[in-house]
Amino acid sequence: MKAIRIHEYGGPEVLVYEEVPTPEPGPAQILVRVEAATVNPVDVSVREDRFPTPKAPPKTLGSDGAGIVEQVGHDVSSVRPGDRVFFSGLGIGSEGSYAEYALIAEAQAVSIPAGLTFVDAAALGMAFPAAYYGLVTRGAVRAGETVLVQGAAGGVGSASVQLAIALGARVIGTVNGAAEADLVRGLGAEATIDYRTEDVVARALELTDGAGPDLVHELVVSINLPADVRLLSTGGRIVCTGQGPSPEGTIPIGDALAKDATLLFMNLNNAKRAGVAAIAREVAQMAAEGRVKPVIGEKLPLAEARRAHELLAGDHLGKIVLLPHG
Repeated sequence: MKAIRIHEYGGPEVLVYEEVPTPEPGPAQILVRVEAATVNPVDVSVREDRFPTPKAPPKTLGSDGAGIVEQVGHDVSSVRPGDRVFFSGLGIGSEGSYAEYALIAEAQAVSIPAGLTFVDAAALGMAFPAAYYGLVTRGAVRAGETVLVQGAAGGVGSASVQLAIALGARVIGTVNGAAEADLVRGLGAEATIDYRTEDVVARALELTDGAGPDLVHELVVSINLPADVRLLSTGGRIVCTGQGPSPEGTIPIGDALAKDATLLFMNLNNAKRAGVAAIAREVAQMAAEGRVKPVIGEKLPLAEARRAHELLAGDHLGKIVLLPHG
């Protein structure tokens, strides 16, 4: 089979499209013919060795995907050959999804509801469960609350916007430029704030009649945390999902104390494979009902993974999807 592998760490140029043996499933594994694999920032972190993994090069990249069950191990009972499934969580301690075939654990397999394409299912992948885990599991979002999504046009951000609205919240999103603003408002956000040209704190307070949002979903913690505390409502919560460019951040303690602020951190990996799959099933059903929809940007052949990583590093909107078989 064909796969995209790295033999050393580095830039997009280290991605190699090459022939590798088609894997055989173990007793509790599933072999999936991959029809769509998404490109995620974590894949870049693995490629650059900024996210140390148990498996050293050479290795196949890719964390999310969707396809058709080709073969199952003799202990697998939940799926059969021919079933349509999507999955997340590859490429760390295992080979990844940038390949014509991928091995997954039975616990990672999520059935694709009727009406969802492989591309849409793959694009639900990591972003929507991460957004759900942040908003619901950690943030306990409630209908009628106001949610501010910091970085609303990104993969997790756009998922967070849609999920919060589907769960009955009012949503404000921060964006960079008119194209992102159009995208986020098109997803249902009531208002957007351009963080390059507007004072986010002042504008968020203005949009909430001085009260501030009840919940902030923060995707760039090291940059935005001080502003989040200042714009937060009394008794509000900040869910920290994305580190941002620095491993450290600061917080205005006086403001946090004055507002009874709750600061919550999250890591989707703490949900474990079965927990992530359970969230993915719920999200997939919401997508099948038309309540949420992944934002698709580019669709490229698997052989053009290098270009996909170059696109990811620049200004782009929507998920980049690789198509191993067409």
